[in-house]
Amino acid sequence: MEKMFWWTDPLEEFLEELERMRRRFRRLLRRIEIPEMYESFPVDVFEENDEIVIRADLPGFKKNEIQVRVLENAIDIKAEKKEEVEEKAEGFYKAERKYGKLRRIIPLPLPVDSESAKAKLENGVLEIRVKKKIKERKGKEVKIE
Repeated sequence: MEKMFWWTDPLEEFLEELERMRRRFRRLLRRIEIPEMYESFPVDVFEENDEIVIRADLPGFKKNEIQVRVLENAIDIKAEKKEEVEEKAEGFYKAERKYGKLRRIIPLPLPVDSESAKAKLENGVLEIRVKKKIKERKGKEVKIE
C-alpha cells in the first residue's frame, strides 16, 4: 500500500486565515461604539499666584462654539465650527463649507476649585483661570502632658 501525502498551499492557508480574521474584526466593530474623532490644539498651562492659567489657541472660533468644563484635576475644552459661505455674482458662483471639531482634556498639576473658573476669548486665544484648591489641614492639636 502506497502512502499518500496531502500538500496544502501555504499562501492559500494564509489567505483563508486572513479572511477569517477580517470577518471576526467586522463582527467586533459592529459591537463596539467608536467615539467621535477630534483634532487637537496647542495649550499653555502655568501657575500665576493662587491660580492655574490655561491658554488655548482656537483661531477662528466664536465663544458660542466653545465649551469649557472644569474638573478638579483637568480641564475639558471642546470647540465645534459649522460654517457655510455662499457667494454669487454674474457668471460666478462659489460655496464653501467649513466644519471642524477640536477637543482636548488637559490634566492639571494640582487640584483646583471649579467654582472659581473664569474664561475669556480674545483674538483666537481662550484663557481659563481657576483658583488652586487650598487643602485644609485636618487634624487635632494634642496637648503635651
